[in-house]
Order: sequence, then structure tokens, then C-alpha cells
Amino acid sequence: MSWGKKITILYLSFVALIVTLVVLCFGQKVELETKDYYAQEIKFQDKIDAISNEKNLASTITHQLQGNQIILNVDSSLVSKDFEGTINFFRPSDSSKDVNLKMNFTNNQQIINASTLIHGVYKMQLSWLSHGTKYFKEDVIFIK
Repeated sequence: MSWGKKITILYLSFVALIVTLVVLCFGQKVELETKDYYAQEIKFQDKIDAISNEKNLASTITHQLQGNQIILNVDSSLVSKDFEGTINFFRPSDSSKDVNLKMNFTNNQQIINASTLIHGVYKMQLSWLSHGTKYFKEDVIFIK
């Protein structure tokens, strides 16, 4: 085999490798954290303020994992007439598995059925309004 044929085969092999890598890269699923990531970035200072408000509380919303249940407990001093909030189970690896719920405490407790969540890591994001102040808390949980 001549040098010209060897160089041609080497060059074509390199081109085939590059084309294969490009095709694989375009097939990769890439997601932003949220669909409106840039709009939320503009409002990020509000989130920072809400996190600071939550850290300044004497008592906050706590959670426990018991079997297939996530139990949220809130101190009665946080519950007010204007109390409302959301619970977002954010799955970093796949946004199609995210779950959003409304806070609905009964006797300062809310029980969430964790069997509706897929096995793996979630960021539990708690966002609520109480006494006219916004609060935000985030915890990482692992669903078995």
C-alpha cells in the first residue's frame, strides 16, 4: 500500500470520527434549570431576600422522610391569614419529573405522598408568604 492511500484512509477515518462526534453531541438533551431561566435571573434579588428572611426566622418549616411520606411541619407563629405557599420538587436531571404542590397545612402539618415521585435526588423548594413577607427555603432530599 502506498503512502498516498494510507494518508487518505487516515484522513477519511478522522473525518468519520469528527462527524460521529458531532452527531452524538446534537443528540444530547440539554436543559436550562427552568424554561424562563433568564426572566427568573432578573428577579433573583427577590429570591435572595426571601432566603435571608427565612434564615432570620426563629422557627421555620421542617421536613421528615418517613417511608413513602414527606411530612412538613410549620410553627404556628408562621401561619397567618395571608399564608400561602408552594412546594416544588425540582429534579435537576430531568425537568419532566418536577412536581409542584400548594402548601395546605392542617394542624401545622402537611403530609405528601412520596410514591408519586420517582426514585432519586430532588431539590425541595419551599416558597411562602406570611405576615406580608416572602420566604424561600431549599433542601435536597433523596427519594428511595
